[in-house]
Amino acid sequence: MILIRSTPQFALAHTPVYFLVSNNRQTMEHDSNSNDDNNKRIPVYEIRDVQVSEKEDSFVLSVDLPGVKEQNVDIKEHNFVLIIEALRKSGDTNVCKFYRQFSLDKKSIQPEGIHASLSDGVLTVHIPKRPEPQTLDVTPTSSGPPAEDDFENVFFRLDMPGVKLSDLKVQVKGDGILISAERKKGNSTSSIKRMFTVDDTELDVAKAKAYLSDGVLTLTAPPTKKALVAEENGNENKDGQVTTTTDNAISHRSIPVNKKGAPTQD
Repeated sequence: MILIRSTPQFALAHTPVYFLVSNNRQTMEHDSNSNDDNNKRIPVYEIRDVQVSEKEDSFVLSVDLPGVKEQNVDIKEHNFVLIIEALRKSGDTNVCKFYRQFSLDKKSIQPEGIHASLSDGVLTVHIPKRPEPQTLDVTPTSSGPPAEDDFENVFFRLDMPGVKLSDLKVQVKGDGILISAERKKGNSTSSIKRMFTVDDTELDVAKAKAYLSDGVLTLTAPPTKKALVAEENGNENKDGQVTTTTDNAISHRSIPVNKKGAPTQD
């Protein structure tokens, strides 16, 4: 199996970082599996031979890993960073390690659906694209936020004096908030357009609400499930230190690989 897992943020600090020498593209690390009293060291190579292609619904990474078996490949994804580590072995002896990390665009890709396969020494990683977000209309109401939409859910306020409810339009698309309005004063009309970007990993903007009261537009949205889990996992102890759970049901996922190297779809 090739393991793909999402790791907690704090865990990355404990992940071995291999500083690669650009001249020979390799460094050395201690072989923790070696029984040698001299603490044998093995070379770690940066993966250089990578091809990136684009399909209609995904991006595909093709990585050359000669001599590596699927059970010795470890792929981690955290906070839109993809890390590939692979160990090449000869019998029970570790020969060398391969390493590479890639930054992923959170607006373009969907990390939950990443899957991989290994065939004939070539690792193929499929990274699904995020679906094109729909444009949602948010119907404003002529009041302030109700008590259940407490202050923590308020993420935006905009002064809009002279704007009536019938002349205000609020739309949400992905992580974008589009506000359009007309202010009428006598025989003249002025148009107002504002575009804002919010963190849709923290706020469930699809459930946004809008309120117009006394010339002030207020937008609210609940936190996402991911944000709630992060908040639950991080608790402050008596000494003021933050402790975080090291594992949860969605942080590890195994990807079965058949003999032909084709990934099993979820």
